[in-house]
Amino acid sequence: MKVPLSWLRQYVDVDLPAQDLAHRLTMAGIEVGEVEVIGGWSEVFVGQVTGVRPHPNADRLRLCVVSTGSEELEVVCGAPNVAAGQNICFAKVGANIYNTHTERHEVLEAAKIRGVESRGMICSAVELGLGDDHSGIIELPEDAPVGALLVDYLGDTVLDLELTPNRLDCLSVLGVAHEVAALTGKTVKEPETNYKEAGAPITEQIYISVESPELCRRYTASLLQGVKIGPSPQWLQDRLTRAGLRPINNVVDVTNFVMLEYNQPLHSFDYDLIKDATVIVRRARPDE
Repeated sequence: MKVPLSWLRQYVDVDLPAQDLAHRLTMAGIEVGEVEVIGGWSEVFVGQVTGVRPHPNADRLRLCVVSTGSEELEVVCGAPNVAAGQNICFAKVGANIYNTHTERHEVLEAAKIRGVESRGMICSAVELGLGDDHSGIIELPEDAPVGALLVDYLGDTVLDLELTPNRLDCLSVLGVAHEVAALTGKTVKEPETNYKEAGAPITEQIYISVESPELCRRYTASLLQGVKIGPSPQWLQDRLTRAGLRPINNVVDVTNFVMLEYNQPLHSFDYDLIKDATVIVRRARPDE
């Protein structure tokens, strides 16, 4: 179970250094196998794209002007999702980042790309070790502090717990928060869960048939309408990546987020594809 401290601190005020917290948890019977530091970046900042225009010598490349708060630099970028006004992760010359072509970390140098000098790089998740996606650049929220060191904005520490079968209550961030609260005398801040329901009762819209009650004593469902599938917000993708999961899309990601938060497995279905509006819970049959 991987627990990012930034996520844990949303539920319990813990100001202990990561190593001290790991020691306390281990002494309480929740072994911390590793303390992973995310964000060993230097010369990587929160930047803002202030201008984009076509590259004069390459159709798939664009010239971007990036502001770091104190200066503006021109860089060549091939990401399809780059646009003026975005807040981005910007590596200056001298930064140590992952090169997807050589598959190793290298010091970034100024370079001429198709005849135009590029004085930095707008980074994807893979170049910063924040995920496997290098199909486009990371888009930071509008309130990201332009000019700040990225390590101060996105850096984190992850506790990798090696849980024994008697401590399955800690298979969630909230469960670990309760343990930390007990060890430190703090109070857990429970997430808001009082959401109002509207429309017809769920029993009029879908039927649940539990054919293996000895394996599944309770199965509940909710119907969400007006859902549009697309990428999750960056903060949600970051949470999942640091917890060891790969972001897929907003629908799948939110079910995984809640599973990690509450230790409650969830699954999403397309209502239009559920035959006879019936969900059947049973053992798998041969070859299923």
